[in-house]
Amino acid sequence: MNIKKEAIAGLKWTTVSTVILSLAAIIKISLLARYLDKSDFGLMALVMFVLDFMNLFMDMGITTAIIHKQFITKNEYSSLYWLNFMFSLILFIIIWFLSSRIASFYNERELGILIPIMASSLIISAVGRQFKTIRQKDMKFKTISIVDIATAPASVILAVYLALNNYGVYALVYSALFQYITSNIVFLIVGLNDIGLNFHFSFRETIPFLKIGMYQVGGQVINYFNRDIDTLIIGKLLGTEILGGYSLAKQLVFKPVQIINPIVTKIAGPLLANFQKDKVALKYYYLKLLNMVATINIPIYIFMAIFASFIVRILYGTGFQNIVSLVQILSIYMIFRAIGNPIGSLVTATGRTDIEFYWNMIILIITPIAVYLGSFISIEAVALSLLCSMIVMFIPSWKFLVNKLISVSLGSYIKSSLPNFKIYIDYVKNTVNSNKF
Repeated sequence: MNIKKEAIAGLKWTTVSTVILSLAAIIKISLLARYLDKSDFGLMALVMFVLDFMNLFMDMGITTAIIHKQFITKNEYSSLYWLNFMFSLILFIIIWFLSSRIASFYNERELGILIPIMASSLIISAVGRQFKTIRQKDMKFKTISIVDIATAPASVILAVYLALNNYGVYALVYSALFQYITSNIVFLIVGLNDIGLNFHFSFRETIPFLKIGMYQVGGQVINYFNRDIDTLIIGKLLGTEILGGYSLAKQLVFKPVQIINPIVTKIAGPLLANFQKDKVALKYYYLKLLNMVATINIPIYIFMAIFASFIVRILYGTGFQNIVSLVQILSIYMIFRAIGNPIGSLVTATGRTDIEFYWNMIILIITPIAVYLGSFISIEAVALSLLCSMIVMFIPSWKFLVNKLISVSLGSYIKSSLPNFKIYIDYVKNTVNSNKF
């Protein structure tokens, strides 16, 4: 199968799985919002902040390195697997000891129990993560999609069952853990059958991968704080109840980009990597990717901003109307995040993770200050601070990242960042014409 056919097949499977996963997540949160307290969602937001942060270190940028490096031996794969597994055990132990201190910092004793339980997902992820990455690298998305499609609905059913039986925040924790366990065990079994695994380890073999991943991890860690520093600050200064409402608003506005962008970027990373030595082709396909993302995302977020009250009432019920303004502000904020998302695929393709790292260092100075100052005014001010920071950094991000990697003019970048409404107009015309008698 050639690259084009592989990309199309991957796009179909990734689209189906991403839509089902996202719908399952929306249904889960929508149902649980009617049975759990806002503080439960606040606690879960803090737990996931800690876990997702440590998860960045666990990967050590190896996923990016595997996708970027075109030829990898079986022994190299084995060395990377065992390095990842050993490091996951170390991280689990670190989190276990730090959990009580984190609970004390937020004055939430429950965190001391929740964090270690969820921390076991680090070890579970290490079991199957690399096998999943290899299938993604080889553009074999069918297996990945089938596994994801099978585990997501089961997780929703478990979450609702636990919530109905008064498990509270543990309904969120156990259902998430169940999804981690089932999917990674399947990837382990499939990977062992198809690829195999040697009991071989050589740290020297991992060094070239770690060199690529080093800047990636650094950039991801900094970017993670830039993205979720609001959770950290709100939880401390405003409490878990306000954080819970904010978290629900944030989860809602993140859903479209979580549905749409992964469909494109999961395929774009390996696809663009094939053109890493052809700058003209790389530039062409990146701008096409950017315009596709903008054309799909921007109209959706404008719609969400206008009809936020209706959407919140339908998904969360009448008790969450106080988060409508947050949804409206964050919808505009997400337009800029969606446009910036494809840069990750470009960085992976070029292997210039160092540039992304230095850029994220700059953002790290701006974003936390904006969020911190906003938190002294109101939760809405935090959202406005995030929006303002994204607007201010739009042109600098083009100059420092995109233009440096593929020499794109500002005019071309802005043009590609605007939605191509001609696609929608042509679709409407064709629909009208097809319905004529």
